Amino acid sequence: MRFSRYLIFTLREDPKDAEVISHKLMIRAGLVYKEESGLYGYLPMGFRVYNKVVNIIREEMNRAGAIEVLPTILTPANLWIESGRYDIMGKEMIRIKDRRDNWLVLGPTHEEAFTDIVRRTVSSYKQLPLTLYQIAKKFRDEIRPRFGVMRCREFTMKDAYSFDVDEKGLDESYNKMREAYIRIFKRVGLNALPVEADVGSMGGTRSEEFMVFSSVGEATIIHCPKCNYYANVERAESILKDDPNENEPMEELKEVDTPNVFTIDDLTRFFNTSPKKFIKTIIYVADGKPVAVLIRGDLDINEVKLKNYLGAVELELATPEIIEKVTSAKVGFAGPVGLKKDVRVIGDFSIKNIKNAI
Repeated sequence: MRFSRYLIFTLREDPKDAEVISHKLMIRAGLVYKEESGLYGYLPMGFRVYNKVVNIIREEMNRAGAIEVLPTILTPANLWIESGRYDIMGKEMIRIKDRRDNWLVLGPTHEEAFTDIVRRTVSSYKQLPLTLYQIAKKFRDEIRPRFGVMRCREFTMKDAYSFDVDEKGLDESYNKMREAYIRIFKRVGLNALPVEADVGSMGGTRSEEFMVFSSVGEATIIHCPKCNYYANVERAESILKDDPNENEPMEELKEVDTPNVFTIDDLTRFFNTSPKKFIKTIIYVADGKPVAVLIRGDLDINEVKLKNYLGAVELELATPEIIEKVTSAKVGFAGPVGLKKDVRVIGDFSIKNIKNAI
């Protein structure tokens, strides 16, 4: 087609709501257009680029032995109820009721749908291993869509699902997909680093994310240069070191009045000691039930890990009223002693070796 007949649309000024350079340039160059917050469509030039990327992904998936299918975007809510993830997915999952009063889900991911396909069509273990994939639209009602097409409410995702006879076969399928991703990122010119990641609501025992370092990135990566360990901060595990004061004599338990001393910083000055000698007690509410979490004074609680450990759908810090009710103490004075019997208590490994803790 002649250039004079092609649809070319450009802007001189940056869009007011664009935060990152990629978002600004894609809008100004006429690659995409914004329909609504988190909703973007592709114009002709952008769609050409989109299709080139999709074709690279498709070629590498096929090379890895995966088979492409196209399931429905709308899936019955019953599939999600059956898997136990209907509530776990929370408000990000878009639910629709049809005219027959049946609940449907706009797929945020497709584990349930692909499992249903396989149980409908595979009748023998001899048909395994089998890896199916799709390149299709997904929908998540993001609380804060950002960065143009990088975090949207409607987006295209390639998702693949393997079905294997045993754990060995599962590992082989996993590694095939891992190598396919490495080839994909290399072909599109991205220096992507695989790091250990939280499995989240998707479940499973192992997960890796391919991360690209960026000045506008929102994820934090933990790296150990000695062992070349990389992990997302939500998944990272540390080695528990011995208490350097383990040889100090054990003291008797005693109460100390701390008037008008509320924070760890205040307490360290009051006792003239390190924050590592303290055990913080933080009260949460997980799915409506109070939980007390104990952690060393110089550390913060990783709420993603806590939520996953509890298997909770909703997790939030307790209100002052709830704290006083379950601890019988005012905010800032809560501790592991004197908690109500119905309060679940969880101790972080960091408190294990503290001697004469405060």
